[in-house]
Amino acid sequence: MQKIFELSRPAGDGSMTQITAAMQDAAIAHSLDLNIGFARMLKDFHALWMLVRCAVELKRLPVGTLRLQTFLRTPSASSSIRDFTLLDDEGVCGSALQCWVLADAKTRRIVSLKSVPALWSLPTPVPERTEVLKRVALPEALTDAAVWTVAPEEIDDNGHLNNVVYVRHAEALQKAPCLGLEIQFDRECFAGEVLRLQTCDGFVRGIKADGCESFRCCFRKESTP
Repeated sequence: MQKIFELSRPAGDGSMTQITAAMQDAAIAHSLDLNIGFARMLKDFHALWMLVRCAVELKRLPVGTLRLQTFLRTPSASSSIRDFTLLDDEGVCGSALQCWVLADAKTRRIVSLKSVPALWSLPTPVPERTEVLKRVALPEALTDAAVWTVAPEEIDDNGHLNNVVYVRHAEALQKAPCLGLEIQFDRECFAGEVLRLQTCDGFVRGIKADGCESFRCCFRKESTP
């Protein structure tokens, strides 16, 4: 059975930006622990891990120290699902999951995870969680709310806009703390690109200069029963 990896961070204000940043740290640390991290994927398989979907569900805002327990499910040819249990000083405060794909480092096209044998030999927790991430459905009444030019410091090791930065800019348009987040990343953004952010009732969409959608997300103020 796969050992559950744990990482701790101050809970801070419990924002989705802080939580997704902690999730990113935990995912990176765990991938290194399993020897499937960025450097190995690039060197041995000429591929990059890319996050395509993420969801966070809180029972309440975390207090004190945020502890993240993370583990991988059995992969499919198309994606790898990473689960999280979120704990704080008072116990379990939520859960989260991420969906990752592998992309060719040069063409940026998705490649089959079956091309990486190491991924298929990893043990997984039993029983596995079965929650799935669905496409975020947007309302029709989205209106322009902000314009954002991607800064060089917002770019990560993959050479594109870091996933946590999307959350930070989208969350800045929310007027109250959030207990739920669903976000999907459809097209990469790079330094110097301009994104037009549209919003309505907790939904945010990022539109690139060519009119293509880069990302869409939904913030929820209340926890889902």
